[in-house]
Amino acid sequence: MLQQFLQEYARFWQQRDQRERRLLTGGAAVVLLALIYLICFEPAWSGRSRLQKQIPVLRQQVAEIAALQSQYTQLAASVAQFSEPVSREIVEASLATRGIKAQTLNMSDDIVRLQIQAVSYANMMEWLVEAQKSSRLTVEEARFTALPETGQVNVSLTLKQQRGGN
Repeated sequence: MLQQFLQEYARFWQQRDQRERRLLTGGAAVVLLALIYLICFEPAWSGRSRLQKQIPVLRQQVAEIAALQSQYTQLAASVAQFSEPVSREIVEASLATRGIKAQTLNMSDDIVRLQIQAVSYANMMEWLVEAQKSSRLTVEEARFTALPETGQVNVSLTLKQQRGGN
């Protein structure tokens, strides 16, 4: 097949006079140079221009991130200083504000273990968000068991208070 193509090309080339050969060769050279430019040089050139425009913006963003990071470090240190240890009374009071009664509630160091029977899932999740914000309690372990009533669950939680470098 390649052999046949080469023979046809040679026959085509022989049928052209000198002037046509020069024009075809020049046209092929122009097309080849245009392809090389479009494939190799133009993407690099336009990418370089785009990056030169983005560098000042990126430097500004890095400066903003550094400023936010220093603010975060200062705030984290101040919050850790003012975070009082969680107590049984604090947990019971925060549950009571949402109308939730814990069946069992155990406290040890910064760990809170509690079990709640037949509570609204949405109400429980709202309490968890509130406990995280107010007492810095995070969920270590959670088991939710769906009840036949829509939206009602039995909950068993292990929470840990985040303090200082924890």
